Order: sequence, then structure tokens, then C-alpha cells
Amino acid sequence: MADEADIAGQMQEQEMALLMAQRAGSRTESADEDDAGNRYCLDCGEIIPPARVQAVQAVRCVHCSNKRERFSRLSAQRGGMMRYLANTRDIE
Repeated sequence: MADEADIAGQMQEQEMALLMAQRAGSRTESADEDDAGNRYCLDCGEIIPPARVQAVQAVRCVHCSNKRERFSRLSAQRGGMMRYLANTRDIE
């Protein structure tokens, strides 16, 4: 027979599993397409070339993808966010 602590632990585990599943589902990004089949970048709104869409099922243009990858790489480093912000001021 389970006591209150066991039941509370099971409920907490179930809630955590549900939250993790919801977060995993929210990470998927659906493509922004029009009726003609043109796909638009989720960040800047420019049309993504059809060859890129076919090759990698892209939802972002090359420029925005590179920008996101650079941000991700730099923010993972120590002091990365401040370095990223300093670098983007020089670029843009």
C-alpha cells in the first residue's frame, strides 16, 4: 500500500513528464507558407529559396539561420551574451 509521500512523488513525476512533453512539442516550428507554396522565413519574412526548402526543410533563410547559430554558440560560452551583443552592434 502506498503512503502519502509515495503518491505525492508519483504525482510530481507525472506532472514533470507532462511539462517536458509540452516543452518538447512547443520547440517544433511550423513553416509559414502561402497558397502558392512559397515558404517565408520565420524571423525576417523573406521568401526562402525552394532549393533550400527541399534540401533541409528550412523555416528560416540562410542569413537568419546563421545569426541564430552564432547566437547559440556565443551564448553558450562564458560571457557569451555580452560578446554577442557587442558583435551585433558592429555588424548591423
